[in-house]
Amino acid sequence: MSTEFTFYDYIDADGSGTNVINDWLNGDGKEAKAYFTHIISYLESSPPPWITKYTKLMRGEWDSFIELRKTGKVQYRLLGRMIRRNVYLVACGIHKDQHYTTSVTHQIALIRVSQMISNPAKYGREHEYN
Repeated sequence: MSTEFTFYDYIDADGSGTNVINDWLNGDGKEAKAYFTHIISYLESSPPPWITKYTKLMRGEWDSFIELRKTGKVQYRLLGRMIRRNVYLVACGIHKDQHYTTSVTHQIALIRVSQMISNPAKYGREHEYN
């Protein structure tokens, strides 16, 4: 199967230097890590539209972003922006008990996408499955 899309994780190159998506999946998002590994692998080889049980177009201040989601009592989210055949994962979130928290604001998420596009070697890595 050929790759239709490439997913990239945001690297905090001006801060800790870590892969923020991988760190979240190994920390707060650990319960959803295997699920997201499967979904990202599936989406990489799937043509759009992706509006399925796995993804959702964001609205409001997060307009132009998509969320990959794992539902359940605690709902886990990976937030990214799709540009051409690239998906830039830049934020994470949890929805629990009517509270939705994300790792960054939508303004910071937009800055992260811009950084990944303008300087991909510094701010982005292909999604890490470990």
